Amino acid sequence: SKWDQPAPAAASSTTEEQPPSTSAPIANGKTAAEAAAAAAAIAAKIAAQFADGTLGGLNEAYAKDIDINDVRNRYMLTRGSTQTEIHEETGASVSTKGVWYPDRSKATEKDPPLYLHVTAATPEILQKALDKIDELMSIELGSLVEDKKSLMKRKWPEEKLPVGLETIRNFNVRAKVVGPQGSFVKYIQQETGTRVQIKGIGSGFIDQETGREGDEPLYIHISGPEDGQVARAKVLTEDLLLVVRSEHAKAQAVIHQQQMELHQAQAQYAAYSAMAGYAPPPGSAPPPPPPGEQPPPPPGEMPAQPAGGPPPPGTDQASHDAFATYWAAYGYDVNSSQFKEWAVQQQQPY
Repeated sequence: SKWDQPAPAAASSTTEEQPPSTSAPIANGKTAAEAAAAAAAIAAKIAAQFADGTLGGLNEAYAKDIDINDVRNRYMLTRGSTQTEIHEETGASVSTKGVWYPDRSKATEKDPPLYLHVTAATPEILQKALDKIDELMSIELGSLVEDKKSLMKRKWPEEKLPVGLETIRNFNVRAKVVGPQGSFVKYIQQETGTRVQIKGIGSGFIDQETGREGDEPLYIHISGPEDGQVARAKVLTEDLLLVVRSEHAKAQAVIHQQQMELHQAQAQYAAYSAMAGYAPPPGSAPPPPPPGEQPPPPPGEMPAQPAGGPPPPGTDQASHDAFATYWAAYGYDVNSSQFKEWAVQQQQPY
């Protein structure tokens, strides 16, 4: 700039420089003394403008510092958007100064604890700004200072898939869904980056708020950071449920078959009882032997039977049939020669 250029060379190196005259005219017909006086007046005016805050929009006439190093809402108070809001509402200027110290005892004079510097043109504007700051400092921010992971969890998209099965004999639905040592659920989580949990009645999942299982039927809860991840986990979970439901149907078929066989055996037993007019006395004789292991006829004479025991062998066909039906119910082969021979021996006393 022109302020750092060398002075112009003298017109003649031999001409002796003359000191300026205070009375010599300069630009605009003013003498050097008059020009110096005018410059001093301008400087004084600028200084006065700085002092009352009218130059450059500065409002430094009234100021106050507010310590916020240990204030819970300091994160909000130091944000540019918050300080702009205070300025627009009150007309005061707010800026952040100092350094935040977890342990304020480590602060120094050069780097004091975190604080707000508030300036205003009038006492009324300053007080209005201070009241606004006090209002913001008293707000309960709640989740604003919570752990970021917890905040993300609440915002994650989620899906809820009902299992729709009941635990039956030899088939634990929850164990079938999670897999051996939770391997099925772990696989879905690793493949998709989601969280998969079994919740509801019979899940074993305890709600932290209630301290017990949920009241809903068993279901699978899926959550993740992205919709695409949750959608992928939902597909894999639905495939898993198809397999579990298929296995559940097979287990139900086996149980149904076993129940049918039991009912059939009970019906046959009832038919024997109805045909003979009586049933073997419960608890008075041993149960029938296993199939294929026919015991020999009772040795010696037939012992005296308690009430409801077998009828006497008799000689007529009806008595013979009733006698044979009774012992057949206990697994004896009434058509074998050994049994018939024994039966004849029992008829002799009659």
